[in-house]
Amino acid sequence: MRIVGCFLEYDGKFLVLLRHSHKPHGNTWGLPGGKVEPGETDDQAVLRELEEETGYSGGASQLELLGVFDFLPAPDTPYEYVTYRIKIDDHHEVRLEDSAHSDYKWLTPQECYAKSDLIHDLHDLLKMVGYID
Repeated sequence: MRIVGCFLEYDGKFLVLLRHSHKPHGNTWGLPGGKVEPGETDDQAVLRELEEETGYSGGASQLELLGVFDFLPAPDTPYEYVTYRIKIDDHHEVRLEDSAHSDYKWLTPQECYAKSDLIHDLHDLLKMVGYID
C-alpha cells in the first residue's frame, strides 16, 4: 500500500489533524494525507488529500519531497509513506473534512513529538525527516 502525507508548514509550525473516533486509528493526530488512488501520481494524491482534508489548494511546484519510508505496523498491512512538505507564507484558514477529522492544531515539531496520541509511526517519521533529533 502507498500512502502520502504532507507537513503543511507555516511560521515554524505544521498542521496535524485529529481523526474521528469511529475511523481507523481514531482519536489520534496525524498529517493530512491518505492512500494513492489507482492512476494517480504521488503528487496528485497529496494535493488532492490536502484540499479534501484541509481546504488548502496547492500546486505541484510547492511540493518538497522529504522521502519515501517503509513501515510495517503490526498487525496492519505494510505500507510506503511518501512524505512531502509545503511551506506557506500566509496563514491558511483550515476547512476540515467533517467525515474524517474533528479537530486540528498547528504545532511545532517538539509539541507534536511530545503528544502521546499521535497516529502510529508519526513519532518515527518526525525523526526520519529531521524535525526531531
